[in-house]
Formats: sequence, C-alpha cells, structure tokens
Amino acid sequence: MTPEQEEWLIRAIQELQASQRELQAAQQELRLVQQNQQLLIQELREGQAMLAQFFRESMARFDERTRAIERRTEAVERRTEALERRTDEMAQEMREMRQEIRDLRRDFLERR
Repeated sequence: MTPEQEEWLIRAIQELQASQRELQAAQQELRLVQQNQQLLIQELREGQAMLAQFFRESMARFDERTRAIERRTEAVERRTEALERRTDEMAQEMREMRQEIRDLRRDFLERR
C-alpha cells in the first residue's frame, strides 16, 4: 500500500469514527427526546384524568345543588299554595262576617 493510500485510509477511518460518534450522539439525543415525549404523554393522560374527575365531581355538585334548589322551590310552591288557600278561606270568612253584620244591622233596624 502506498503512503497516500495509507493516509487516505487513515483519514477515511477517522471520518467514519467521527460520523459514528455523531450518529451515537444523535441516537442518544433521540432517546432523550423519546423519553421526554413519553413523560409528556403520561403527564397529559394524568392531566386528562384529573380534569375528567374534576368535571365529574363538578357535575355531581351541580346536580346536587340543582336538586336542592328544586326541592326548596317545590316547598315554597306548596307553602304559597297553602297561603293562597288560607287567604281565600279568610276572604270567604270576611265575606261571611260582613254578611252577618249586614244581617244583624237589618234585623236591628227592623226591630226598631
């Protein structure tokens, strides 16, 4: 082998070794990126699960509050209906009392 061929072979081997080191560095960087990607995916899944749980709990609280409001509204409606009935009864009693007073006046005036 000639000295030029030997020198060329040495340079080719050195370039190949340098390329291999670059490739290994790139592969290591790729592994780190993939690991980070897996961590991010896991964190996203955990975040989604937490968000879903929060949403379910919020909806449950909302439903519970809505039912409580509906129960209070129904109770108020029942009380209102009872008060309306009582008011109607009192109005009827007042009409009856006015009629009795008119009857008494009339009877009193007729006896005179």
